[in-house]
Amino acid sequence: MSIVKVYQPHYYKNFNCTGSMCKNNCCHHWIISIDKHTYEKYNKLDAEALKEFSEKFGFKDEDKTDVYIKLDQNKNCSFLNESGLCTIQLKYGHDYLSTICRTYPRLSHSVGGSLERFLELSCEEAAKSILFDKNYMTFEEITVDTDNEEVNYRQIMDTQKYTNSNEGMEIFWKLRVSCIAILQNRKYKVRFRMLILCLFIQEVAGLFSAGEDSRVITLADNFMSRLDNNLYDELASEMPYGAERETGIVIDILKEMYEKSELFRPLADMSVKGLDLHPETWEPPDGFGDNYSRYYEMYLADHEYVFENYLVHRVLSEGFPFNYKSDSDIMSNFVDLLAKFDLVEFLFTGMCRNRMKFDKRYIIECITLFTRGYEHSYEKFLQT
Repeated sequence: MSIVKVYQPHYYKNFNCTGSMCKNNCCHHWIISIDKHTYEKYNKLDAEALKEFSEKFGFKDEDKTDVYIKLDQNKNCSFLNESGLCTIQLKYGHDYLSTICRTYPRLSHSVGGSLERFLELSCEEAAKSILFDKNYMTFEEITVDTDNEEVNYRQIMDTQKYTNSNEGMEIFWKLRVSCIAILQNRKYKVRFRMLILCLFIQEVAGLFSAGEDSRVITLADNFMSRLDNNLYDELASEMPYGAERETGIVIDILKEMYEKSELFRPLADMSVKGLDLHPETWEPPDGFGDNYSRYYEMYLADHEYVFENYLVHRVLSEGFPFNYKSDSDIMSNFVDLLAKFDLVEFLFTGMCRNRMKFDKRYIIECITLFTRGYEHSYEKFLQT
């Protein structure tokens, strides 16, 4: 028996897939990989079944070890029937699904022998649970027997990549807790919280650069004490909304996404038109910055918990302020987090103005397609 400690957000245990009821389901428009173990199961089926399966499989390499399911003419999984149900599961059962199909949108990261679990925002039902809870996102600690419960490990966090201190894991958890506390401080606007987070990460990065990793824990405690004792109130009165929005950079990134992602384009089109941009010229109108701020206050100021939840989710899913997927430094990771926040805020603002209301249905569709088009398909989009 393999018992491991698991940290997960409170919403994780309540997730239930809506199956054929889902509008943008995970069987549409995605290349679905087949893991080696599942592929071996298929190869043991009878000749008729094996022929059907082989016609629907493709290979990403000459050795035919990297297997995926082909999409049909409607860009659906070839095993999806007219009712939106999986024919593999219907005919052979849950155990014959590929690992990603059995576990999605549930993902896990391994950190120092423990697991962090979360749901993917690219799933509509998960996005509802993550974004629209007005209460603080809280976390629970449980234990799991991995011999009896399948775990889809996505990444393993090696804190030695980031810190040479013997307290590497303690530093990791201290920074994670501190970043979430900053982002959940509802005394300030979310954009101002991002400014405070930037100041915090800069201080931490300075200690890392100086080789003084062992001082990070004390620094984090001192920083949180400053926050608790209202030492940022004066700065907040001078800059109530935090740093200025970099709308020019956001428009440039959105333009490239618009051109590359057919799936995402209708939602992006709704947003840019809501902000009086045009996808042919992409030139902002006069007074764009003031209008953008005004639209944000009209439709989103009372829903900042959505952005808070989005950012806390990113901290969890990406290993912030480190990064599961790369060896980038923590300031670069902050810039990446800020860019995603800027893009999401821009899209939501334009969409709400286009709809003339805060529309949850379109917000969910926007975030799921944004996550698919930006974070899944273009993981290194900012570097290109």
